[in-house]
Amino acid sequence: MKNLIEVNEERCIGCSACIRACPSPEANTVKITEDGRIVTQINSDKCIACGECIKACKIRARDYNDDTDKFFKDLKDRKIIVIAHPSIKTAFPGTWQAVLKWFKQNGADGVYDGAYGADICTWGYVRAIEKGDAKNVLSQHCPSVVRYMEIYHPDQVRDLSPVHSPISCEAVYIRDYVKKNYAVAVLSPCPAMSLEFEATGHAEYNITFKRLKEYFRRKKINFNKVIEGDQHYDFDDQVQGALGGIFPYPGGLRYNLTVNMPSVVAINSDGAGTVYKELDEYAELPPHRHPQVFEALSCSGGCGCGCGVGNEDDQTIVDIKSIWREVEIEARGRRKIAMNGTDKQFKVFDDRINPKSLMRNYSGGGKPNAKPSQADIDAAFAKMGKTADQDKKIDCGGCGYASCEMMAEAVAAGRNIPQSCVRCSGGGAVAIAPAAAAAKDNSKALAIAEKVSGFATDLLADIENIYASLHNIDSSNQKSASMSGIVVDILSKVVGFCSSAESIDADNLPLLVSTLEKLQTAVSTLNSNISECAAGSSTIREAMQAVADATTELNAMASDMTAALANN
Repeated sequence: MKNLIEVNEERCIGCSACIRACPSPEANTVKITEDGRIVTQINSDKCIACGECIKACKIRARDYNDDTDKFFKDLKDRKIIVIAHPSIKTAFPGTWQAVLKWFKQNGADGVYDGAYGADICTWGYVRAIEKGDAKNVLSQHCPSVVRYMEIYHPDQVRDLSPVHSPISCEAVYIRDYVKKNYAVAVLSPCPAMSLEFEATGHAEYNITFKRLKEYFRRKKINFNKVIEGDQHYDFDDQVQGALGGIFPYPGGLRYNLTVNMPSVVAINSDGAGTVYKELDEYAELPPHRHPQVFEALSCSGGCGCGCGVGNEDDQTIVDIKSIWREVEIEARGRRKIAMNGTDKQFKVFDDRINPKSLMRNYSGGGKPNAKPSQADIDAAFAKMGKTADQDKKIDCGGCGYASCEMMAEAVAAGRNIPQSCVRCSGGGAVAIAPAAAAAKDNSKALAIAEKVSGFATDLLADIENIYASLHNIDSSNQKSASMSGIVVDILSKVVGFCSSAESIDADNLPLLVSTLEKLQTAVSTLNSNISECAAGSSTIREAMQAVADATTELNAMASDMTAALANN
């Protein structure tokens, strides 16, 4: 299994925020380092890559991996098509069209709409339900949900939808019906999508929006805003999705199904704090109590709020909801025009797509670890210094677990250590004060280091501008030197002509005029070259001033960093 989520142990202070946020009870393990620090690691076999720990970690000790760098490296030599996840409209509000145009202009062999794959996915659900192939369906377009079910409820994997996710449906459509069997890259909101691509083979590159934004910032690529609210873009084959565009929003699948099957019993749930508890309850229910469709999304607010989106620009959930509403209104309008008794889009799918090509199988090979025996749990409590019943029910949450009982189970299973218990480590604020102080100092040093890195990046850009200006000046100087020679030569001819001519009559006047016109043109060109040279000099002066300013701030940041580290 890929290590999608990673830990920077040098930053980790063992605060247990990641354990508290993680819906997978076996994904985190705690250890003591050689220098005596408590740090939390990841068991990749149990990690569902939901990214909740990344959101919870305030000191940035956790991050994820994707394929952005590999994609841009391979794009030079491979034919790669790009599928845009529908949530690109919330990740790049107002500029998503410009982003896709950029990919078309910079080597992508096609840009396709993941929302169209969502329309195909809806059609697949409807046909599967109508034929009785999907009596009780658990949605699978959230790869973290799929992974959770495979690990903790392998017997219920049979309920996962037989229809591929919207992105996989689009990939199959492009491969089998558009006949473009190229490598596939997906612009996505979620590191967990790599799990789906690894399982299905439908894509090779998972390019998260957050990493893409970082790439654009490094390359100093800015996009001018397109018309706000305009949801049209000419994808390849000019095929754009309709109501599939709201699939990533909570209840998006349910809404799409009820439009086509008003009587379908479909429910939805979202948010790591809720959905996994409900999935546990779902697994305990007998099949006859399962709804026809249970739509489950790991991220609260849907895919537009995934940890791979990178909503750093003060974008709120209210903004995201407003965008989804605009997408829905626009899509409904286009779908209404396409309606004529029978849904024309579904008619195209019926005529063109074999439903069997959209079917997915699941591994179901996961298995939760056996719960420790009561004797082992009691022994763990003893190691934590908890022998009285009241001590075993403090449930302060400082260890990251909801109860002391769960902490004792983790210690008994070897996933945690007694020292992570606040009571065991000395009790109360005294025990955790050093860690809190370290977190504050580390955060300050990290902020300073990031500012220094930003100044260094700007400094490099200014230096590149200087080199470019120097090149322009050298070129202008060479042109000026050449043109000066021409001017001198023409002036010599004029002087010689005027000295030798006894009088300027009608016969030799045109010759003089022609010579003077050449002189005028040459002087004009010379002036232009001189102006260009002066402009280059001005650019150099401005860039050097910027370098000086950045260097001054860089020195100030370095002084702050030295002072911060000295106080540790």
